[in-house]
Amino acid sequence: MEVHYINLESEVGKKNFHLAIGNFDGVHLGHQKIIKGLVDNAVQQKKPSAILSFDPHPRKFFSRDFDRYQIIGLEKKIKILGDLGINNLFFLKFNESIASLSPTDFVKKILIDMLQIRKLTVGYDFHFGKNREGDVLSLEDYATIHGFELEVVDPIKETSINEVFSSSAIRQAIKDGHIKKANMMLGYEWTMEGEVIHGDKRAREMNFSTANMLPHHQIYPMKGVYAVNIVINQNKFNGIANFGERPTVDGNKLLLEVHIFNFNEDIYGKHLTVEFLTFIRGEKKFDNFSLLVEQIKKDIQIAKHYHLKN
Repeated sequence: MEVHYINLESEVGKKNFHLAIGNFDGVHLGHQKIIKGLVDNAVQQKKPSAILSFDPHPRKFFSRDFDRYQIIGLEKKIKILGDLGINNLFFLKFNESIASLSPTDFVKKILIDMLQIRKLTVGYDFHFGKNREGDVLSLEDYATIHGFELEVVDPIKETSINEVFSSSAIRQAIKDGHIKKANMMLGYEWTMEGEVIHGDKRAREMNFSTANMLPHHQIYPMKGVYAVNIVINQNKFNGIANFGERPTVDGNKLLLEVHIFNFNEDIYGKHLTVEFLTFIRGEKKFDNFSLLVEQIKKDIQIAKHYHLKN
């Protein structure tokens, strides 16, 4: 997959795209179904497939309330989209010029003049142009005027829970500690990634080691304890993680602390990927250090039992 960063003045060599527009945050199972259909159709018609997203996310442009909003990081998003068979991923620089484009100008300047689309795929609730004035009804008119095919995708449901696949629902599930639900809708385990940093050595007093990571600018899970997998250099290990501020030991910053079962290598400075599997309990301040140690021992047994059963 080729990744392109473009603006209003960009010239795109390849044309006649079968294009989907969206930020595809999380690239969940609903997104994956849409993208697979787009790719299959493009292959049949011998046309290049493409996705148009925005950089930065329009939410970040209009609001400061963007940190801890995205479900996954950019690198993982690009990898998933590439694995789904998309030929081209365009990131259109979102700025005042783009934000002020009327729906008519957005279609003409970007979709027609720049990308020369043959087919456009959007969700049923898609809006575009200045003040989000454009919608799927107006797109039907533009498709007739400019001669491209339009596909509007209806809501896609997860039948087992009778809920529409959506990035919003996944964000809420992660915030509420409903990791199994989030993973079911994503179609893979939700992750946090980062470099292992030095901690305050408290874990040594409990007779077990932890790898500590600072959270990145993505959505935060509910504070608490989780059964997790840990990926190090493409090798996967079972473990347990705590995300929070560690109130019993007067912690003052958010950390992801990971204990890897049956592992004693030095991994300071290494990059870890932590796959969240299930929520064990919420963060709690214990009356003393000994009670915390006893609870952690219980948490570890719960996590090991989960790994054994799954």
